[in-house]
Amino acid sequence: MVETTERESLARLARFIRKYNILLRPRTMVIFLFPLTLGFAAAAEAGGQLEIGRLVLAYLAFTLGFLFISSLNFYADVESDRLHNDLYKGDPHMSDQPFVTGEMGRTETFLLFLLSAAGCVGVALLVNRAFAFYLGIGMFVIGVLYSHPWFRFKAKPVLDAVTNASSACLFLVAGWKMALPGSWPPPWPLVFGFFFSATLYLPSVANDVPFDQAAGFRTSGVVFGARRLLDAMIPLCALLLPLAVVNLLVQQSWLFKLFIAMAWPGAVLYTWAMHYLYDPPFIRFNAALMIYPLLALHILFLALGLKYLLQ
Repeated sequence: MVETTERESLARLARFIRKYNILLRPRTMVIFLFPLTLGFAAAAEAGGQLEIGRLVLAYLAFTLGFLFISSLNFYADVESDRLHNDLYKGDPHMSDQPFVTGEMGRTETFLLFLLSAAGCVGVALLVNRAFAFYLGIGMFVIGVLYSHPWFRFKAKPVLDAVTNASSACLFLVAGWKMALPGSWPPPWPLVFGFFFSATLYLPSVANDVPFDQAAGFRTSGVVFGARRLLDAMIPLCALLLPLAVVNLLVQQSWLFKLFIAMAWPGAVLYTWAMHYLYDPPFIRFNAALMIYPLLALHILFLALGLKYLLQ
Protein backbone atom coordinates (compact mmCIF):
# COMPACT_ATOMS: atom_id res chain seq x y z
CA MET A 1 0.00 0.00 0.00
CA VAL A 2 2.83 2.40 0.90
CA GLU A 3 4.65 1.63 -2.37
CA THR A 4 1.43 2.22 -4.34
CA THR A 5 0.93 5.60 -2.63
CA GLU A 6 4.53 6.60 -3.37
CA ARG A 7 4.13 5.62 -7.03
CA GLU A 8 0.95 7.65 -7.26
CA SER A 9 2.68 10.65 -5.67
CA LEU A 10 5.59 10.38 -8.10
CA ALA A 11 3.16 10.08 -11.02
CA ARG A 12 1.31 13.21 -9.88
CA LEU A 13 4.61 15.05 -9.50
CA ALA A 14 5.68 13.98 -12.99
CA ARG A 15 2.38 15.21 -14.46
CA PHE A 16 2.75 18.51 -12.59
CA ILE A 17 6.31 19.02 -13.88
CA ARG A 18 5.29 18.12 -17.42
CA LYS A 19 2.34 20.51 -17.30
CA TYR A 20 4.41 23.48 -16.14
CA ASN A 21 7.23 22.64 -18.53
CA ILE A 22 4.69 22.95 -21.35
CA LEU A 23 3.38 26.22 -19.93
CA LEU A 24 6.90 27.66 -19.59
CA ARG A 25 7.96 26.75 -23.15
CA PRO A 26 11.68 26.72 -22.25
CA ARG A 27 12.97 26.54 -25.82
CA THR A 28 10.93 29.56 -26.85
CA MET A 29 12.11 31.31 -23.68
CA VAL A 30 15.68 31.07 -25.00
CA ILE A 31 14.69 33.35 -27.91
CA PHE A 32 13.34 36.07 -25.63
CA LEU A 33 16.08 35.62 -23.02
CA PHE A 34 18.95 36.33 -25.40
CA PRO A 35 18.45 40.14 -25.58
CA LEU A 36 18.58 40.25 -21.77
CA THR A 37 21.89 38.38 -21.77
CA LEU A 38 23.31 40.56 -24.55
CA GLY A 39 22.42 43.73 -22.66
CA PHE A 40 23.92 42.38 -19.44
CA ALA A 41 27.17 41.29 -21.12
CA ALA A 42 27.66 44.65 -22.85
CA ALA A 43 26.99 46.53 -19.61
CA ALA A 44 29.48 44.31 -17.76
CA GLU A 45 32.09 45.02 -20.46
CA ALA A 46 31.38 48.75 -20.00
CA GLY A 47 32.28 48.52 -16.31
CA GLY A 48 28.96 47.52 -14.79
CA GLN A 49 28.84 45.72 -11.46
CA LEU A 50 26.45 43.03 -10.28
CA GLU A 51 26.68 40.48 -7.51
CA ILE A 52 26.38 36.87 -8.67
CA GLY A 53 23.43 36.35 -6.34
CA ARG A 54 21.57 39.26 -7.96
CA LEU A 55 22.43 37.89 -11.40
CA VAL A 56 20.76 34.59 -10.45
CA LEU A 57 17.74 36.53 -9.15
CA ALA A 58 17.53 38.43 -12.46
CA TYR A 59 17.26 35.20 -14.44
CA LEU A 60 14.76 33.81 -11.94
CA ALA A 61 12.65 36.96 -12.36
CA PHE A 62 12.76 36.56 -16.14
CA THR A 63 11.74 32.89 -15.88
CA LEU A 64 8.75 33.77 -13.69
CA GLY A 65 7.78 36.55 -16.09
CA PHE A 66 8.05 34.26 -19.08
CA LEU A 67 5.89 31.67 -17.33
CA PHE A 68 3.26 34.41 -17.02
CA ILE A 69 3.39 35.56 -20.66
CA SER A 70 3.59 32.03 -22.08
CA SER A 71 0.67 30.83 -19.97
CA LEU A 72 -1.40 33.87 -20.93
CA ASN A 73 -0.64 33.20 -24.59
CA PHE A 74 -1.77 29.59 -24.21
CA TYR A 75 -4.90 30.74 -22.36
CA ALA A 76 -5.83 33.16 -25.15
CA ASP A 77 -4.93 30.77 -28.00
CA VAL A 78 -7.04 27.77 -27.00
CA GLU A 79 -9.17 27.88 -30.17
CA SER A 80 -6.23 27.83 -32.58
CA ASP A 81 -4.08 25.49 -30.47
CA ARG A 82 -6.93 22.96 -30.37
CA LEU A 83 -6.74 22.84 -34.18
CA HIS A 84 -2.94 22.78 -34.40
CA ASN A 85 -1.30 19.83 -36.15
CA ASP A 86 1.74 20.15 -33.86
CA LEU A 87 4.22 20.30 -36.73
CA TYR A 88 7.24 22.59 -37.02
CA LYS A 89 7.08 24.11 -33.53
CA GLY A 90 9.95 24.36 -31.05
CA ASP A 91 7.82 23.46 -28.04
CA PRO A 92 5.68 20.53 -26.85
CA HIS A 93 2.58 19.90 -28.91
CA MET A 94 0.22 22.87 -28.95
CA SER A 95 -2.80 20.58 -28.94
CA ASP A 96 -1.54 19.10 -25.66
CA GLN A 97 -1.21 22.41 -23.84
CA PRO A 98 -3.01 22.37 -20.44
CA PHE A 99 -5.71 24.90 -21.32
CA VAL A 100 -6.75 22.77 -24.30
CA THR A 101 -6.73 19.49 -22.37
CA GLY A 102 -8.65 20.98 -19.44
CA GLU A 103 -5.90 20.33 -16.88
CA MET A 104 -5.98 23.93 -15.63
CA GLY A 105 -8.83 24.65 -13.21
CA ARG A 106 -10.07 28.17 -12.51
CA THR A 107 -8.32 28.48 -9.13
CA GLU A 108 -5.03 27.11 -10.40
CA THR A 109 -5.16 29.43 -13.40
CA PHE A 110 -5.79 32.46 -11.17
CA LEU A 111 -2.91 31.51 -8.85
CA LEU A 112 -0.61 30.86 -11.81
CA PHE A 113 -1.13 34.32 -13.27
CA LEU A 114 -1.03 36.08 -9.89
CA LEU A 115 2.05 34.36 -8.49
CA SER A 116 4.10 34.37 -11.70
CA ALA A 117 3.46 38.07 -12.39
CA ALA A 118 3.93 39.18 -8.78
CA GLY A 119 6.94 36.88 -8.40
CA CYS A 120 8.57 38.34 -11.51
CA VAL A 121 8.28 41.92 -10.28
CA GLY A 122 9.07 41.08 -6.67
CA VAL A 123 12.23 39.11 -7.46
CA ALA A 124 13.31 41.72 -10.05
CA LEU A 125 13.10 44.44 -7.39
CA LEU A 126 15.72 42.52 -5.42
CA VAL A 127 18.10 43.17 -8.34
CA ASN A 128 17.32 46.89 -8.70
CA ARG A 129 14.36 49.12 -9.49
CA ALA A 130 15.48 50.07 -13.02
CA PHE A 131 15.79 46.40 -14.00
CA ALA A 132 12.40 45.62 -12.48
CA PHE A 133 10.75 48.51 -14.35
CA TYR A 134 12.02 47.60 -17.83
CA LEU A 135 11.60 43.87 -17.32
CA GLY A 136 8.04 44.48 -16.13
CA ILE A 137 7.25 46.75 -19.10
CA GLY A 138 8.70 44.18 -21.50
CA MET A 139 6.59 41.41 -19.97
CA PHE A 140 3.50 43.63 -20.12
CA VAL A 141 4.08 44.35 -23.82
CA ILE A 142 4.69 40.76 -24.94
CA GLY A 143 2.28 39.31 -22.41
CA VAL A 144 -0.76 41.49 -21.81
CA LEU A 145 -0.73 43.67 -24.95
CA TYR A 146 0.13 40.76 -27.23
CA SER A 147 -2.21 38.11 -25.84
CA HIS A 148 -4.90 39.46 -23.53
CA PRO A 149 -8.36 39.63 -25.15
CA TRP A 150 -8.70 43.31 -24.13
CA PHE A 151 -5.81 44.22 -26.45
CA ARG A 152 -4.91 41.12 -28.49
CA PHE A 153 -2.15 42.77 -30.55
CA LYS A 154 -1.31 39.27 -31.79
CA ALA A 155 -4.46 39.40 -33.90
CA LYS A 156 -3.81 42.91 -35.26
CA PRO A 157 -1.81 43.07 -38.51
CA VAL A 158 1.66 44.63 -38.17
CA LEU A 159 1.13 45.26 -34.44
CA ASP A 160 1.94 41.60 -33.77
CA ALA A 161 5.44 42.01 -35.22
CA VAL A 162 5.90 45.44 -33.61
CA THR A 163 4.96 44.05 -30.19
CA ASN A 164 7.45 41.20 -30.43
CA ALA A 165 10.25 43.45 -31.66
CA SER A 166 9.55 46.08 -28.99
CA SER A 167 9.69 43.50 -26.20
CA ALA A 168 13.11 42.33 -27.43
CA CYS A 169 14.41 45.89 -27.17
CA LEU A 170 12.93 46.32 -23.70
CA PHE A 171 14.57 43.09 -22.55
CA LEU A 172 17.92 44.33 -23.88
CA VAL A 173 17.49 47.54 -21.88
CA ALA A 174 16.55 45.49 -18.81
CA GLY A 175 19.70 43.39 -19.22
CA TRP A 176 21.82 46.53 -19.41
CA LYS A 177 20.11 47.95 -16.32
CA MET A 178 21.05 44.81 -14.37
CA ALA A 179 24.67 45.99 -14.21
CA LEU A 180 24.43 49.71 -15.10
CA PRO A 181 21.07 50.89 -13.69
CA GLY A 182 21.99 54.59 -13.96
CA SER A 183 22.76 54.61 -17.69
CA TRP A 184 21.32 53.54 -21.05
CA PRO A 185 22.62 51.24 -23.76
CA PRO A 186 23.60 52.96 -27.01
CA PRO A 187 20.69 53.47 -29.42
CA TRP A 188 21.98 51.72 -32.53
CA PRO A 189 21.88 48.14 -31.18
CA LEU A 190 18.27 48.78 -30.16
CA VAL A 191 17.36 49.95 -33.67
CA PHE A 192 19.09 46.94 -35.24
CA GLY A 193 17.55 44.62 -32.64
CA PHE A 194 14.04 45.86 -33.39
CA PHE A 195 14.18 45.03 -37.10
CA PHE A 196 16.22 41.86 -36.52
CA SER A 197 13.59 40.55 -34.09
CA ALA A 198 10.77 41.44 -36.48
CA THR A 199 12.54 39.48 -39.23
CA LEU A 200 12.87 36.37 -37.06
CA TYR A 201 9.24 36.59 -35.96
CA LEU A 202 7.58 36.53 -39.39
CA PRO A 203 8.00 32.80 -40.24
CA SER A 204 6.33 31.80 -36.98
CA VAL A 205 3.14 33.76 -37.67
CA ALA A 206 3.23 32.69 -41.34
CA ASN A 207 3.30 29.04 -40.32
CA ASP A 208 0.24 29.44 -38.08
CA VAL A 209 -1.99 30.87 -40.82
CA PRO A 210 -4.23 27.76 -41.34
CA PHE A 211 -4.92 27.43 -37.61
CA ASP A 212 -5.35 31.14 -36.88
CA GLN A 213 -7.63 31.48 -39.89
CA ALA A 214 -9.78 28.52 -38.79
CA ALA A 215 -10.05 30.02 -35.30
CA GLY A 216 -11.09 33.41 -36.70
CA PHE A 217 -7.91 35.31 -35.73
CA ARG A 218 -6.83 38.19 -37.98
CA THR A 219 -3.05 37.95 -37.62
CA SER A 220 -0.61 39.47 -40.09
CA GLY A 221 -0.34 36.04 -41.71
CA VAL A 222 -4.10 35.74 -42.16
CA VAL A 223 -4.48 39.28 -43.55
CA PHE A 224 -1.44 39.45 -45.82
CA GLY A 225 -0.85 35.77 -46.50
CA ALA A 226 2.05 33.53 -45.50
CA ARG A 227 4.00 34.04 -48.72
CA ARG A 228 3.91 37.83 -48.46
CA LEU A 229 5.16 37.66 -44.88
CA LEU A 230 8.11 35.53 -45.95
CA ASP A 231 8.80 37.92 -48.83
CA ALA A 232 8.75 40.83 -46.36
CA MET A 233 11.84 39.29 -44.74
CA ILE A 234 13.88 40.23 -47.82
CA PRO A 235 13.55 44.05 -47.57
CA LEU A 236 13.99 43.74 -43.81
CA CYS A 237 17.33 42.01 -44.39
CA ALA A 238 18.25 44.77 -46.84
CA LEU A 239 17.41 47.37 -44.19
CA LEU A 240 19.48 45.48 -41.60
CA LEU A 241 22.64 45.82 -43.71
CA PRO A 242 23.14 49.62 -43.38
CA LEU A 243 22.07 49.38 -39.73
CA ALA A 244 24.74 46.73 -39.22
CA VAL A 245 27.37 48.92 -40.89
CA VAL A 246 26.49 51.86 -38.64
CA ASN A 247 26.68 49.64 -35.56
CA LEU A 248 30.12 48.39 -36.60
CA LEU A 249 31.41 51.93 -37.18
CA VAL A 250 30.13 53.79 -34.11
CA GLN A 251 31.92 53.68 -30.78
CA GLN A 252 30.23 51.12 -28.55
CA SER A 253 30.86 47.79 -26.83
CA TRP A 254 32.65 45.27 -29.00
CA LEU A 255 30.12 42.71 -27.77
CA PHE A 256 27.33 44.54 -29.58
CA LYS A 257 29.51 44.59 -32.69
CA LEU A 258 30.28 40.88 -32.37
CA PHE A 259 26.61 40.00 -32.16
CA ILE A 260 25.63 42.21 -35.10
CA ALA A 261 28.50 40.90 -37.25
CA MET A 262 27.00 37.42 -36.78
CA ALA A 263 23.33 38.46 -36.76
CA TRP A 264 23.08 39.99 -40.22
CA PRO A 265 24.48 36.97 -42.12
CA GLY A 266 22.34 34.80 -39.84
CA ALA A 267 19.21 36.75 -40.78
CA VAL A 268 20.02 36.40 -44.49
CA LEU A 269 20.62 32.66 -44.14
CA TYR A 270 17.43 32.25 -42.10
CA THR A 271 15.44 34.17 -44.72
CA TRP A 272 16.78 31.97 -47.50
CA ALA A 273 16.04 28.81 -45.47
CA MET A 274 12.45 29.85 -44.78
CA HIS A 275 11.80 30.44 -48.47
CA TYR A 276 13.52 27.20 -49.45
CA LEU A 277 11.54 25.17 -46.90
CA TYR A 278 8.20 26.81 -47.61
CA ASP A 279 5.82 24.14 -48.90
CA PRO A 280 2.35 25.72 -48.75
CA PRO A 281 0.61 25.93 -46.42
CA PHE A 282 3.53 25.22 -44.05
CA ILE A 283 7.21 26.03 -43.66
CA ARG A 284 8.65 22.58 -43.18
CA PHE A 285 11.50 23.42 -40.85
CA ASN A 286 12.79 22.30 -37.49
CA ALA A 287 12.63 25.12 -34.95
CA ALA A 288 16.13 24.13 -33.86
CA LEU A 289 17.34 26.15 -36.89
CA MET A 290 16.76 29.26 -34.78
CA ILE A 291 16.65 28.07 -31.17
CA TYR A 292 19.98 26.27 -30.90
CA PRO A 293 22.12 28.97 -32.55
CA LEU A 294 20.54 31.51 -30.18
CA LEU A 295 21.19 29.17 -27.24
CA ALA A 296 24.85 28.96 -28.26
CA LEU A 297 25.01 32.76 -28.48
CA HIS A 298 23.31 33.02 -25.10
CA ILE A 299 25.96 30.78 -23.50
CA LEU A 300 28.78 32.67 -25.22
CA PHE A 301 27.62 36.13 -24.17
CA LEU A 302 26.72 35.02 -20.65
CA ALA A 303 30.25 33.63 -20.27
CA LEU A 304 31.74 36.89 -21.59
CA GLY A 305 29.55 38.94 -19.26
CA LEU A 306 30.65 36.83 -16.29
CA LYS A 307 34.28 37.23 -17.36
CA TYR A 308 34.03 41.03 -17.21
CA LEU A 309 31.96 40.90 -14.02
CA LEU A 310 34.51 38.79 -12.15
CA GLN A 311 37.75 40.33 -13.36
